[in-house]
Amino acid sequence: MTDIANIQSLAVAANTVTNVTLVQPYADNTTVGTGFETICNTNADQVLPVIAGADIDIVSASTDDDGSPAGTGAQTVRVTYLDDDFNQAYQDVTMDGTTEVELTEQNISFVQKAEIIASGTGLAAAGAITIADVTGGGVHAVIDAGSKESGNCTWKIPAGHSGYVHGFWYDVDAVAAGAGTAEIALQVAHAESSGVANSETWRTVAKVTVVEGDNDVVAATGGNQNNTGSFSFPGNVPFVVPAKAMVRLAAKAPAAVAVTAGFSMSVQGSGGGTTVTSS
Repeated sequence: MTDIANIQSLAVAANTVTNVTLVQPYADNTTVGTGFETICNTNADQVLPVIAGADIDIVSASTDDDGSPAGTGAQTVRVTYLDDDFNQAYQDVTMDGTTEVELTEQNISFVQKAEIIASGTGLAAAGAITIADVTGGGVHAVIDAGSKESGNCTWKIPAGHSGYVHGFWYDVDAVAAGAGTAEIALQVAHAESSGVANSETWRTVAKVTVVEGDNDVVAATGGNQNNTGSFSFPGNVPFVVPAKAMVRLAAKAPAAVAVTAGFSMSVQGSGGGTTVTSS
């Protein structure tokens, strides 16, 4: 049975199983605070559109992230999102350096991720690339300079699909002496109608607590150098996340700490498939 399970897991990882896709969001948050917040490279909770249909644009901090004329950094970025009917789609955007490029799709309710699919000799973003609201500037995703994709430990399940979370991993970079503990939690929020409000209530379904001094060498100045670990559900039975719900990894600590983490989830379903738009 173990060999069969391993073969099935490899097939899912290779995206060769019909109507099943493996997603593995991961990110780092360098300054986790005292309340649970998304593990995200913006060091803050991901912003959700205030209303469905909000205009969103993409821009770089560097003129080298340009598709025409071709720059040395990011040339084309793929933005994967859910529309206000919770159907997943993506748009391939030609970068224009430090000039904002507005996405042609205007009914975006959630940004899943952004990734560079074409680049120059630098092979990565030359400057930080930001996907944000045209009005108000709320940031949905960021590709850091030197990276090829956004960092955000969240995913929203499209309509007609279910998510199956297999587990998560974490690396707490430093729990300072006397700081006590850091907590990493897998949380789920169930959407209402359009599901775009920031006030969605998060429910913790699994949590690990990292205690100062656990499983590691204590630095000369006290505190942890590093705490790594992983979590799997009992019996390796995945946790089911229904359509339109959102799942995230969040962390908190009594004092600012750095956390890197990610989770693994299979998304299954055939309704409301991915469509393509371009600019």
